[in-house]
Amino acid sequence: MRSLFIIIFICGFNLVAQAQRRQASNNRLGIALDATFFSLNTDDVAVDGKVGWSAGLETRGSSRPYWDMIFGIHLFNNKFSVQEALTLDDIDMSVIGAEVKLLWAYKIDNRDYLSLEIGPAVSFNGEFKVADKRYEDSIITGSSAVTVASFQETSPININGIVGLSGGSEKIRFSAHYHYAFLDVLNGKNALSEELNGNMSYITAGVRFYF
Repeated sequence: MRSLFIIIFICGFNLVAQAQRRQASNNRLGIALDATFFSLNTDDVAVDGKVGWSAGLETRGSSRPYWDMIFGIHLFNNKFSVQEALTLDDIDMSVIGAEVKLLWAYKIDNRDYLSLEIGPAVSFNGEFKVADKRYEDSIITGSSAVTVASFQETSPININGIVGLSGGSEKIRFSAHYHYAFLDVLNGKNALSEELNGNMSYITAGVRFYF
C-alpha cells in the first residue's frame, strides 16, 4: 500500500504540473500544509478523533470571471483512538492515504481575497493501523463486541465530497475544508458476524504557498 501511495503522488505531481502549464498564465502551483481533524460516522464503535496532518501539491487558476479551478493531490495521516473494552485504555490508531481532488472556487466580489470552494475527490487509504501492537488482539467498546483486527479492515478506495473556503493573497492562502467519504469504509464484522458500517470524514485547516 505504501508503494501505491508513492506511485499516486508521483503521477499526481505530473498531472498537477501539466495542468499548471496548460492553463492560463495566472495559474499558480502551490504547496499545501494542513492539520486534519478526523471523525468516523458509525454506530458500531466509539471513535475519538485526534489531530493528524495532510500535505500536497495544488494548481489554482482562473477558469472564468468569478471562478477559479483547483486541482490537487494530498497525502494524509488521520489519527484517532478507540477504547479497550476491559481496561478502558485509549488505543491510538491512524489511517494513511492519498486524495486527488478537483474543486471549483467562487471568488467573492471577483477578488482573490476570499472564495467558497466545492467539488469531488477520490481517496485511497490503507487499513487502520494500531500504534501499540499489544492491543492488536483487544476488544474495543461499541454497540457490540468488535475486535481490533476486524475493525482494522477497510475499503481502499472512496469517493469524497469537499466543501470549504480559503482566503488570502495570490501567494499565500489560508483554508478550511470539510471532507466526507460517501462509501462505507469498514469491511470487518462484530462478534455476532454482523457487518460493520461507517463513513470517514475530516476537517482540514492550513495554508497554501503559491509560486
